[in-house]
Amino acid sequence: MAEPPAGLDDIDWAGLHHAYGSAEDVPDLLRALSSSDEDERNAALGELFTNIHHQGNRYSASAAAVPFLLALASDPGTPERTWPLYLAVALAIGFDESHLPSGVDITAWRDEVARPRSTGLAEEARRPDGWAAGLAAYDAVRAGLPTVLDLLGDQDSEVRAAAAYAAGWFPEEAAAALPALGALLDVEEDPNVVAHALVSGGLLDGRTLIPRLRRHLAGAEPLPRWAAAIALARLGAADAPVIAELAACSTSPPDEPAAFLDGDLRLYSALTLAALDEPPREAVDAVLEGLSRTSDDASFSMAAAALTLTFRAPVLPLPPFADLTTAQQRTVRTIAELPPASWQWINLMEILGDWGLPTDRGECRRYAGIG
Repeated sequence: MAEPPAGLDDIDWAGLHHAYGSAEDVPDLLRALSSSDEDERNAALGELFTNIHHQGNRYSASAAAVPFLLALASDPGTPERTWPLYLAVALAIGFDESHLPSGVDITAWRDEVARPRSTGLAEEARRPDGWAAGLAAYDAVRAGLPTVLDLLGDQDSEVRAAAAYAAGWFPEEAAAALPALGALLDVEEDPNVVAHALVSGGLLDGRTLIPRLRRHLAGAEPLPRWAAAIALARLGAADAPVIAELAACSTSPPDEPAAFLDGDLRLYSALTLAALDEPPREAVDAVLEGLSRTSDDASFSMAAAALTLTFRAPVLPLPPFADLTTAQQRTVRTIAELPPASWQWINLMEILGDWGLPTDRGECRRYAGIG
């Protein structure tokens, strides 16, 4: 069992805040992450994900917790060391879906935080869950990135994969992270670790990795092949083989798990295709086929990707169905034919509303000419 991180009691946790008020409970929750009792660890992790990372929001206590999470992740005696690392990344970036497929636009983020201070809206930036609290947590993880990069050499493959995932979100540290990811790829044999390193290399604009990415794209391992296609598209190298791989994965993604987008590789593939300047017909076909294979909460993000791919921007007011392009008509029909379980989610209705489409299943079906 690991020793609880040193220095926890040196922080004025009662003077910090999380989603439910005073953060005085945070040090005990962090200590519990090193417990030998699995139930205790899981309960503490759940609490931390809901108080210092409440629905993606971060607070003054979030940045303060980061060094201790990284210390736990780097201590071989900590049980399940990947979770403190994944929580640290979540504190840094919120939900990764808000940054994909392009990666963290840190310049825009810093400008956004600075702007309220210069326009008299400083109060917004100072809110406990405001932009500045998120950036403070991001910078806390950035300061600990040497620890993350050291974990790329860990004996535990799951820790290496988590570290590779974490490394991709800090473009200001690409000069250190890309060589470390390259060194990992020189010796790594675990396909899961390789895949995370390849995607992160792409997010960091690692163009020197392109020859290596091409080799993995032509390889036999499904997950690294998918990751290579994702990275090559991010680097502006989406030629026919890349598009073919992304199209295949939009329809039938690899079965292997990955951390990005909570493992929804179909969605990541579709978002990547939707980000192309001129998506080919095969991309549209694949994304719509993939969307048709979803149900429940897996449908709404895929629906958003399909709408982006075929509409590019909302068409308001909504024209008659006959005036839509063939691809747009197919998209609306595919959404209208999603099962009732997909239509129970307010998320889908909000997405459709943003695009000017009917938010009622029956109305959408009538608009699309489906009896």
